[in-house]
Amino acid sequence: MNPLVMALILFLVLMFLGMPIVFVMCVSSLSYCVFSGNYVYLMVIIEKMFRGMDSFVLLAIPMFIMCGEVMNRGGITNAIVGFADLIVGRLKGGLAYVNTLASTFFAGITGSALSDIASLGSILIPSMEKQGYTRDFACAVTAATAIQGPLIPPSIPAVLVASATGLSTGALFWGGAVPGVMIGGVAAVIIFIEGFRHDFPKRTTKIPLKDAVRITLRSVLPLMTVVIILVGMSSGKFTPTEAAAVALMYAILITTLLYKPIPIKEMFEILGNVLMQTATIYLIIAGATTFSYILAIENIPAKLSKIINTYAHSQWQVLLIINIILLIWGMFMDTSPSILVLVPILFPVATAAGIHPIHFGVITIVNLMMGLLSPPFGMALYTTQSVGKCDMVGLLKEVWPFIVGDLVVLFIISAFPEIVLALPRLFGMVK
Repeated sequence: MNPLVMALILFLVLMFLGMPIVFVMCVSSLSYCVFSGNYVYLMVIIEKMFRGMDSFVLLAIPMFIMCGEVMNRGGITNAIVGFADLIVGRLKGGLAYVNTLASTFFAGITGSALSDIASLGSILIPSMEKQGYTRDFACAVTAATAIQGPLIPPSIPAVLVASATGLSTGALFWGGAVPGVMIGGVAAVIIFIEGFRHDFPKRTTKIPLKDAVRITLRSVLPLMTVVIILVGMSSGKFTPTEAAAVALMYAILITTLLYKPIPIKEMFEILGNVLMQTATIYLIIAGATTFSYILAIENIPAKLSKIINTYAHSQWQVLLIINIILLIWGMFMDTSPSILVLVPILFPVATAAGIHPIHFGVITIVNLMMGLLSPPFGMALYTTQSVGKCDMVGLLKEVWPFIVGDLVVLFIISAFPEIVLALPRLFGMVK
């Protein structure tokens, strides 16, 4: 049997047995070396592991993570929820809209769907349930709107795609902004329909002008984080890593001066959390780099390109096949390893078919974000279930309209690349 086939079988077996994905990729890669009899690959694999992690762009990841942690611990989450409530709280289904809009705002701070769920879900799910929403629907809105996080800049998946392909991180940030807002817009449409079907409640009390001004001022400064990142990168003043460092310093400054100062003991806890999350991502990068190297040895990208070109005779058909591959893959594997394994394989296929690289990168992120809402893996579902203490079957019943809406967004941005490319072109990041 072909050594690669044996390694892939071992990969699938270990993954479905529940072994952590980083070990699945490393063990499968090492097994390929053993099955092929080329033990010299073992020395190369170690070098590839460290070379995969040795990227200046990747230094942005821990700083984006810490920026979100600092703002969340400093009470900025409550300020953002209050601002969202000020804008949409008096609509029918107000708190559901607040959940959606707060996710949109929070996406510009953390760049992580699971952080969004943990931070906003702990506040909004109990509040929605208290107002008369079912717990399952409150959890579904929280999970479905959180996938905006990795699309609206800053975006940790965009940093990983940029690292895997050499694309401009800034262009990927700008490219994901409109699709991210579209996902929030689709969620709002679904809430509007469900609101009239189930007669959702709304906030009946009017917020005095003085309080409205105070709430607005308290929320504007945190939301300036994304402006600092994007303007700095678009103007050429910052690299992605430098932009992350400036955003982190800004977060610490406004949290300390204007919100709740974070005690030294709690800061050490934050640093511990950031260290653990960063170490996890870097280990995944190391494992994925070795696995991608094995696939490259077997010339899988060229073989896959040949297979796709056999069945696809137009750019649209190639894009359809890539979307199907990404959607299915995202159902079984987390975002980071999926990007690092699949992108090096599919990127040459997409560019050979004439698909714009930034368009491909954003579509990849959208597909994999939808995977967070899709069983059996569905990390966003499990995180929401843990935070909201809801039933998984009930959650799935409530979340499926949002998944359908996200599929519509995916179809639109696939069919009309300019939706993705307009902002990167406007700021001179792509031709």
